[in-house]
Amino acid sequence: MRHFKSRDLFIIFALLLTGCAGVEKEKPLEKEKSPLNTQITIESYNMSEKEHLLISKTGVGQIEFFKLNGTPKEDDELQFSVEVFKNGKFKEVLLKTWDGPETKYQDGFISFGISDIENEGHSLKLITGTPSGLATTIYSNNMTSSSFSKLVGEKVTLEKNKPVYLAAWLGTTKNELSSGGGENGEIPSGIEEAELAFLCKVLWADKEKK
Repeated sequence: MRHFKSRDLFIIFALLLTGCAGVEKEKPLEKEKSPLNTQITIESYNMSEKEHLLISKTGVGQIEFFKLNGTPKEDDELQFSVEVFKNGKFKEVLLKTWDGPETKYQDGFISFGISDIENEGHSLKLITGTPSGLATTIYSNNMTSSSFSKLVGEKVTLEKNKPVYLAAWLGTTKNELSSGGGENGEIPSGIEEAELAFLCKVLWADKEKK
């Protein structure tokens, strides 16, 4: 009987240790989940060969895609827009849209594309896609050469009131032009050389009063 009780006590003790270990393991998991609610990240999406083929059938000349994850806090919003620069200086904002607070993004897609419009001189069609919709506009120009590149490579974490630039189209009437590429969402260094530039931008900001 004494041997039987000792064995039972050992089993109970082992079960208690297992239970305590389970509790200890659960705590870090809870801590790991909490930051996800306050982070908003953007990263480049690399299309497959088949996706490139499908896009080529749409008539869109140049386009880049990005993935968006996170949830803005209450009274915050994400603003999407295209900024126009002339000779390296900011001129105006086009295609500004925004998503309201507490919108949850899970592999949401953002895109920025540009196409030449036939039979309309040097007019360009600018296209921005956000998780909530699509916006387009026409812009006339006399540029004779251009470059188009993405400005975000690896995952970038948004900071409140700090813009992240996703992609850039740079145009010139001269013979040379910088490619304007980047990795961290900053304004490309070659923008000073461009007579005309379009930059797709995302901004995490306070909700605007409409």
